[in-house]
Amino acid sequence: MQWFPGEQRRGGSGEAQLQKEEERAVFTGEHFIWIALCGAFVAVMTLISRKGSWTLRRAGCVMTGICIVSEVSKIMSSMEASPYGGMTLAPWALPFHLCSMMIFAVAYITFGREGRGKQVVIDFMAVMGTLGSFCAIMIPTNGTDFTQIDAYQCFVYHAGLLWFSLYLLLSGRARLGGRALLRNLGILTGLAFGMLYVNGALSAYGTNFMYLVRPPMEGLPYLNLEQGWYVYFLRLMALGAALVTLFHLPFLLHTRKKRTETPQKETTAAL
Repeated sequence: MQWFPGEQRRGGSGEAQLQKEEERAVFTGEHFIWIALCGAFVAVMTLISRKGSWTLRRAGCVMTGICIVSEVSKIMSSMEASPYGGMTLAPWALPFHLCSMMIFAVAYITFGREGRGKQVVIDFMAVMGTLGSFCAIMIPTNGTDFTQIDAYQCFVYHAGLLWFSLYLLLSGRARLGGRALLRNLGILTGLAFGMLYVNGALSAYGTNFMYLVRPPMEGLPYLNLEQGWYVYFLRLMALGAALVTLFHLPFLLHTRKKRTETPQKETTAAL
């Protein structure tokens, strides 16, 4: 068994966490069932919200409910005995992963005042929520065991996040132009470097927020530590930038096409 820094000193909780990591497996029978369930949930919720012409507030309230249930279940299942008596929340369960931080974005989008700040959050969440939740469903970092609450919490939350992010895109609330691309890349980079400090401060507990310390799973073909951490970190950042850019590309091309067609229409109308 390979121990990660800090986990050896955590005793039983660290060993349980490592055992959970070893039980992760991609594209098993259980995993395919979870993927199908998540796909069905996203499809049904998208159909209902589109046919019902849900407002942003209504969709946000539904997503807020999903966030509350998910976070409460995660907290209750991640409590550890405190050496001073009572229970404390395990540091690795803090909401510092990219998808976990989206619960704050959901609250702001749902209840925040309209304005430039809210639009920035919408643009960021539409991209990161879609990419992040899809990756989380494809790479089951909390396992796929139907008898474990962690699996339900992970898949249900990310399915809800994927639906809400797609809602922002399909409803036209997200505006993914060139400025949004640069802004989203900047925010993502800032969060990544911020999490380097957070992971450093909590290194004794073996945290791995945004998977900046080590890969989400062992044996991944591209994201691994075979050539050292610095190569892994650069690969992770490059992959994130590439995915975000590719995600924006269709919207950038559509915007460019509209700008090209507008002068042609004006010329035709003048004639």
